[in-house]
Amino acid sequence: MVWAQKRIAAEEVGSVALLFREQAASFDLSRRMLLVSLDEEWPMVRLWVCVPEADLLTPYYGFTLCTRADLPLASTLLAGCPDQFGRVLQG
Repeated sequence: MVWAQKRIAAEEVGSVALLFREQAASFDLSRRMLLVSLDEEWPMVRLWVCVPEADLLTPYYGFTLCTRADLPLASTLLAGCPDQFGRVLQG
């Protein structure tokens, strides 16, 4: 799995979540993709996306590669499988 992150304005989160959900419906039969957020100083939010291969990051303009270890423990699941989210952040 490949992780990437980006800091964006809160008003942009919906469009990223829509992109993620469309991708997950097409490419994530194993339900391992995740979209995770952490609120920063208003109006900014930091997002992390987890996809099975780097090619799927192309439409996430401005996201930079990171590792799973870069995720904060206090993050929120925006889209993806809650069980996978629990395994990744708590397991």
